[in-house]
Amino acid sequence: MIDDDPGQQPPVAAPAEASDRDHFVLAPLPWLAGASDRGHRHALNQDALAIAGRETPGRGRVAVLVVSDGVSTSLGSEVSAAVAAEVACTTLVAMLRTKPDSSVEQVEADLVDAVAAANDAVLSTRGPGPEPGSCTLIAAVVDGNRITVGNVGDCRAYWVADDGEAEVLSVDDSVAQARIELGMSREEAENGFQAHAITRWLGPNSNDSSPRLVTTEVGGAGWLLVCSDGLWNYCSPPEQMRALVQEAAAQNHEQPTATVQMLVEWANQQGGRDNITAALCRVEVPSVALTA
Repeated sequence: MIDDDPGQQPPVAAPAEASDRDHFVLAPLPWLAGASDRGHRHALNQDALAIAGRETPGRGRVAVLVVSDGVSTSLGSEVSAAVAAEVACTTLVAMLRTKPDSSVEQVEADLVDAVAAANDAVLSTRGPGPEPGSCTLIAAVVDGNRITVGNVGDCRAYWVADDGEAEVLSVDDSVAQARIELGMSREEAENGFQAHAITRWLGPNSNDSSPRLVTTEVGGAGWLLVCSDGLWNYCSPPEQMRALVQEAAAQNHEQPTATVQMLVEWANQQGGRDNITAALCRVEVPSVALTA
């Protein structure tokens, strides 16, 4: 178990020179974007983000969204997180290219392989410490109206449907989640002692780096949000996240780039006590041609 609660860490002064990772935005497509920010209390942004996508006739939108969160107490975790996110994303993109019509079982197997590749890459990384840093990872694959998520640690995926439905698609590997499964309320569990201590991660001394997997088919349009705990710490329940995402989207005319930047800025306004990373994909269910 690793304690990754930023609330347990003292405030850290900002570095003299800003890093390119202090704040950045990725917007490869009009319907896919992500943003990451150092927040107000950390000297480094130990989060990492990688996204990619394409749109094809008949199949609709296909995307990969990956967020990795370096463990705050692990030296060099910002390097490990960057490596993990990039390797997981490129591995999944390559697999999707070679298997354009993958089944649920195939995509889930690809996610397992991508996370394994990310873990191998982290273990081979040379950082500032005597051993590589540790990190968490979540990867989501959007294929039309099907969303498949694999995660290790406590980054999350939320589905926010236009019709008002909202749910957390991922399951945390944390002390808080273990308490919830034993019957404790979410609010009490997530605010208790060592709530953010993670039970599974990528990197050294991890006993199990295999991802938890979930696949769901959505019935209508909406938003897939993948984020680090720097965002969901302030807005954990799905109904609260739904209200936040829908309000931000409405204020920004449903534009993912501006919307995701507003989500990150909102977390900073709440205190920004951790690094903040969020990726948004606008999911539109492909239309099916009717036959007589």
